[in-house]
Amino acid sequence: MVDVAPELRLLPAGPAHREFVRRLSAVVFARFGDYDVMLPQTMALPWVRTVVAALGEREVGFAIYSLEDLGRGEVELTAIAVEPDSHSRGIGRSLLAFVERTTLALTPGLERPSVRLTVAHDNDPARRLFDLAGYRFVRGKRAYYPGGQRALTLRKVLERPPT
Repeated sequence: MVDVAPELRLLPAGPAHREFVRRLSAVVFARFGDYDVMLPQTMALPWVRTVVAALGEREVGFAIYSLEDLGRGEVELTAIAVEPDSHSRGIGRSLLAFVERTTLALTPGLERPSVRLTVAHDNDPARRLFDLAGYRFVRGKRAYYPGGQRALTLRKVLERPPT
């Protein structure tokens, strides 16, 4: 397992980060559709949160997650992306862990909160990240993405640390 870069910082994103999200989405999600348009718009929704990963002053990744189903104890990871030249440094793992910790913090009275996500069936690096983090298959979706790709819905039930 790769150690996380010690200089990694996770920052709550704001309007100033929309251009970074747009640019990175255009690189990493291009084959799935117009995510470079959709994700910056999604960031502006009141129930959506975004966290940006930075190495020093350089933004290198983000995670966008929805609190729309928080009342049912579930957060949806809408998107997670890391700059291609920053892969294998634990940044994706750190972003995912942040979303999980946030979910636990926002659902203090629930015993079994969870994080749900959708991933392209052929996105092997992302599927490996989610598998290693304990996400499990819920169902498949045909032609889910605008490009016609199949998708998998994954879910992880979160465990609360012992008190």
